[in-house]
Amino acid sequence: MSSAAGHLRAMAAGDCSFILPMISRANVALQLQMQAFVSLAELANSTTAEAPDLMFVDADDPTLDAMELCRVLKEHPATTLMPVIVLSRSAKRRLEAFSAGADDFITRHAPADELIARLEALARLAAARRRATQLALDAEVRRREEIRETFRRYVSPRLADRILADSALSDSLLAGADTRTRAVVLFADLRGFTGFSERLSPHEVVPLLNEYFSLLTQITFKHDGTVFHMAGDCLMVGFGVPLEQPDSPERAVRAAGEMLERFGALADSWRERLRIETGLGIGINEGDVVAGNVGSAMFMNYTIIGDAVNIASRLCQRARAGEMVFSRSVKHSLDAHGITVAAVELPPMTLRGRSSPVEIYCVPLTRRVELPEPYNTQGAAS
Repeated sequence: MSSAAGHLRAMAAGDCSFILPMISRANVALQLQMQAFVSLAELANSTTAEAPDLMFVDADDPTLDAMELCRVLKEHPATTLMPVIVLSRSAKRRLEAFSAGADDFITRHAPADELIARLEALARLAAARRRATQLALDAEVRRREEIRETFRRYVSPRLADRILADSALSDSLLAGADTRTRAVVLFADLRGFTGFSERLSPHEVVPLLNEYFSLLTQITFKHDGTVFHMAGDCLMVGFGVPLEQPDSPERAVRAAGEMLERFGALADSWRERLRIETGLGIGINEGDVVAGNVGSAMFMNYTIIGDAVNIASRLCQRARAGEMVFSRSVKHSLDAHGITVAAVELPPMTLRGRSSPVEIYCVPLTRRVELPEPYNTQGAAS
């Protein structure tokens, strides 16, 4: 209802002429602004402020299939909450109208006072429905913004927007559904951290870690990676998860190369300011992982687990300062895409609990990582 005094906005499909004198005689204070119904598309495109309070459908109009229109109005998402009143000069079609979804059925013999009360009640119901719908819509907008901000804590803004655009994916992530997928896992770890953290006070170490993680996170997002874990001085990043990236090995290697080069400048500034020596070691592996929310009812963390993650962690431990060490699976994927990396093959690494050693390759910092440009790291990912 548009105001407390009445002022109903109504739309009429068909003649509906007999209802106006009835309303006029019943209550002169009730101002009914009647508009002719043109099409469902026009009605569905109406804004909340322009939408009618009531919809009258004339069941006696020979040019109109009133019951079919009633059904369509009640099935359409934009008009399902709008009260539909079927008008007829007799009560013969009352049951048919209610079966078609009508909210009320009015004949020319309806008592005047009862008619006004029924129209006002339906108008109030329509207003309440619209308010509830708007509140739900506002809540959904806030929820999606909260989701976007949550995703952007560990994925690049581009990936966050793509995740939110895929309702099935975003819903599965929020619902905690586990997903098995193939991904490239990167671990980065400071060398010499224990030594200088013992020598420096905590209030000196924390800013250094913030500089370190800010730099690596920026590079990760530039290459559309996902930050899964930060602990102490260790960073875990995934490529190809939660969104598939056919070129994830290239992205990981390129990101690692940039991390090593740019961290070198940061390490130089630390050496000048605080006289500390440190370096960065990186391990990369490709394999099957399970991505999902892990934790308890009180605290959850979206992460990846699996043997591929464990191997990447061990490769990171193997890497010396300024080195990138990756597995045979990464090398195989790079070779399959015609990507050549100046890597040195190292003796296979034996891991506890594994029956066969892992073939590994090393790219020292002195060897630049030269890759073709399969994607634009300044723009949208391909």
